[in-house]
Amino acid sequence: MFYNVRATDSFKNSISVAIKGGKLSHAIILEGSDDEARFSAAMEIAAALMCEAENRPCGVCSHCVKCEKGIHPDLHIVEKEADSTMIKVDAVRRLKAKALLFPNESKKSVFIIRQANLMNPQAQNALLKIFEEPAAHLCFILTCPSKSAFLDTIISRATVYSLGEETIEESENGDNSASLAAELIMTLAGENEFVFLKKTAVFIKDKKLFSQTVSAMIPVVRDALVLQSGGRDMLISDTSAAKKLAGSFTQKKTAALLSCLQDFCDSLQLSPNHNLAITRLCSLLYQIKSN
Repeated sequence: MFYNVRATDSFKNSISVAIKGGKLSHAIILEGSDDEARFSAAMEIAAALMCEAENRPCGVCSHCVKCEKGIHPDLHIVEKEADSTMIKVDAVRRLKAKALLFPNESKKSVFIIRQANLMNPQAQNALLKIFEEPAAHLCFILTCPSKSAFLDTIISRATVYSLGEETIEESENGDNSASLAAELIMTLAGENEFVFLKKTAVFIKDKKLFSQTVSAMIPVVRDALVLQSGGRDMLISDTSAAKKLAGSFTQKKTAALLSCLQDFCDSLQLSPNHNLAITRLCSLLYQIKSN
């Protein structure tokens, strides 16, 4: 989930757990990153809420396909009009009228207010009235650069998720981070340290890809720990790497590995020597494996 969304792993993990646990608030605010990333995240959340597969969003059912194309009858997107600089109260009133109706095809009606920071105070107050007594089938997703654009009464009735800092440029290999993460986990589970180190050569000239891949390793290891605990709540749809790790490491070592990756990821931005950081990661991971 959220593999193609520019956001922190903290956001991806927390929102995924909320969705899978059925604990997502009726009103959420997505702040941080950039407008495209926030909107992509909102669309994926909408698909996950409407999808009826075990691992949501599955991407192939009619709900997911219609959400991706923006044609789902229960998905409503509110944006500022082309000739306006703000989202006015009339737009929220139209939203309220639609919210009074039951869903057509799904169990949920999802309303995405894109660039909700452009709502004027009158529009925000109108929205507040809907937030106060929401029906169980409603979910509102507001995207904005910062929650500070909203009235305190709006913020108090919503759950805020931050996607992280805005990214100016993406690594040209950024889309490969998830597959590289799985490959490194598979190597760690079955090969020696020299083989693992050779596979990290791709990161020598791409610091951003290294950071993205280390972040992508975290949910794989988390899934391995869940498998070892007898759970089934997976974050990654392809569980092959997690299964191999779960079969090769003890539960104690997997937990240590997860903690190591989380700490390393947090400290990576402060590392003055990129190549040394790559070698250090390799050493840390194999110390855990050998202990």
